[in-house]
Order: sequence, then structure tokens, then C-alpha cells
Amino acid sequence: MAFPWHIAATYLSNNNVIILTSRVNRCESETQCLNVVSFIGSSRLLPGADNLCPIESSATRWKRNEKAQNIFFLETSGERCLTARQACSIESTARSNPYAMISVHMENSGPTRQANVRNEQSSQRRNCAITNRLFEEWENNVKLVREDLLQHLRDTPLWRLQQQGRLNQSVHPLTHRSDAVRVAMLWKYGGVYLDLDCLVFRPLYCLKNTVGLVDFLPDWVENGVMAFEGGHPFLQFLMKYMVFAFKPEEYISLGPATLTDSIKYFCDRTEFPAEKILTCRNSSIILQSPRAFYAINNRRQNAFYHPEADQSDFEDLRFSYLSHVYDAGNRPSVPDKSLYGLLAREFCPTTYSMALADGEF
Repeated sequence: MAFPWHIAATYLSNNNVIILTSRVNRCESETQCLNVVSFIGSSRLLPGADNLCPIESSATRWKRNEKAQNIFFLETSGERCLTARQACSIESTARSNPYAMISVHMENSGPTRQANVRNEQSSQRRNCAITNRLFEEWENNVKLVREDLLQHLRDTPLWRLQQQGRLNQSVHPLTHRSDAVRVAMLWKYGGVYLDLDCLVFRPLYCLKNTVGLVDFLPDWVENGVMAFEGGHPFLQFLMKYMVFAFKPEEYISLGPATLTDSIKYFCDRTEFPAEKILTCRNSSIILQSPRAFYAINNRRQNAFYHPEADQSDFEDLRFSYLSHVYDAGNRPSVPDKSLYGLLAREFCPTTYSMALADGEF
């Protein structure tokens, strides 16, 4: 039996493997696939282990699971193509998780937003070239789905928001739509949801029934990374609470605030211990420590964009599966030697090089 994987073309220098480009290939045995996963996960920038998941899970994954892990992203703006930084998130996920099935769901229910300025048109052409290259390069395990995203709310408690026209009243429609759809899709299909400003460094296959804490607010969780089994009882509770708590004018009324409150009510507790299994109503939830996803938090977001990266910031990522890169969609430029620039060069090299060749990342 053959297993799909992606292998990088490499050069050997001082006995170190340097990943340069990737192509599609196949491995013929479980052992060979495991070697490839370990190989692709190697990092020249980040200290610590290349894989934070238990080794046993990796070694027996193909025996225990017939279905590959589902990792998905949502793009709700209606744009025809991804930005370079969004593509970087997906490429980094594919490189770090070559055994997973990764899907990018893009809004397609209305007319695509049209660029009306020449430089915007040029940027769109660049974005489309990068998007096309991404899906060509990773065609075996990354797929693009264009659809009416709100249809995922059907047959869930969240459909009431659409039926009652409350989502149409939103002052933050793209954010609220994304917050609702991710939870509905997790409940229906299970898997790992990632924001399109996440940069993934390591395998994610051991993440299950978990969300991440932050360190700048006590007992607060973010919804930029969510991993759950389909049909998890907490998600059913969360969706019902989202309908109750939704306020069209409040940016996070379907996001972190509601997720945090829902865990408190569902688990009947006010304090959130990190890396502990919470048994709540005959089900379990694990709260990852801030270092897992949000080691460089929202209040330190400038660390990603300093012209010269601080070595201590790499050390902060020692125990991170990924990093949520705050404000990635709004910053006008990313210096080449900044933390974000150096991480992108290593973890999404194809996207990064294409972006630089046509201007900047």
C-alpha cells in the first residue's frame, strides 16, 4: 500500500538538511512515511523538538485511523484568491502536516469583490498566481472549496441566526460569519480549524477537543485554533450559547468572549488550568497553555514586525505547535529580517519567494 506525502528537494550542507522546494511523491511503507514527516518538520530556526505530539501517536497513526486528519481554513471576504500571507499559513500547514487533508473554504455566494485601482489589480494578479501555485504544489492533500459558507449552519442551532436575519444586521459580518461557520463545521465534521493568520511549525495530529489559553488575560481562550471531534457535546452547547449571546455590534460576540463563557458554564468553573483534561458533562476538553498557539500574544504583536528579530522570540516558540500572527492581514510590510519574515522564509518558502519576487511579502 502506498501513502501520499510531499518530499522536499534538498541539499546537504555540514550534515544538515536544508529544505528548499517541494514536489509531490509517494512513500511505500509506514516507516518511510514517518521518516518523511520527521524530516519535513525539521527546523533551523526554532529550538526544541520538531514534533510536540507523542511519538506513539505518529508511529501508529496509519494503523489506527483509516481517515486522515481534517484541517480546514475559512476565507469569508468573497475575494477570488488568497493573499500571500494567507497562502503562507496554508503552505506551512501542509509542510508540517503532510499526512493531513487540508481544505480551504472560500465564500462564493455573491459577486467577487472587484479591484478598482490599478495597483490593487496588480496585487490581485500576484495573489492569484501564488494561490494557483499553492494548490498545484500541494494537490494531493490541499483542496479549495468555493461555496456559500452560511449553508454549513443548516441543521445546527446557529441556523436561527440566519433564519431570523440577525447575521445580516452584523456590523462585523465577515468576522461573525467566520466565527459561526467554524463551530458548525467542527460539530458536523470534526477536525482542526485554523485562522488564516496562523503559521504552523509542527505536526497537529495529536490535537483533539482543545482550544488555547492566552497569557495577557486570565482564564481567557481564543478561537483562532480549535480542534474537536465531530458531534462533541460542548460544541452543541456552544452553538446554543452563541445564538443567545450574539450582539451584531460587538466584534467578539460570537468569538473568544462567547467561547470563554461557554466553557465556564459548560464545565461549571471559573478558573482554567492549562494542559489539564477537564471532564465536563460526560465529555472532555483540554485547554492548551498560551505557549501552544499564542506564545507571542496580541499585546506583543509588534514583535513579529520589528526590522531585526529578537532571539528571545524564537525561544518563546520552543513549545509552540504554531503561532497566531496577530495583525497579519493589516500590516503594510514585513521586513526581511523580522520574526515574521524569517519564519515565513523557512515554513512557507514557496509563497514567500514568489511574494518577494513580485514586490514584498
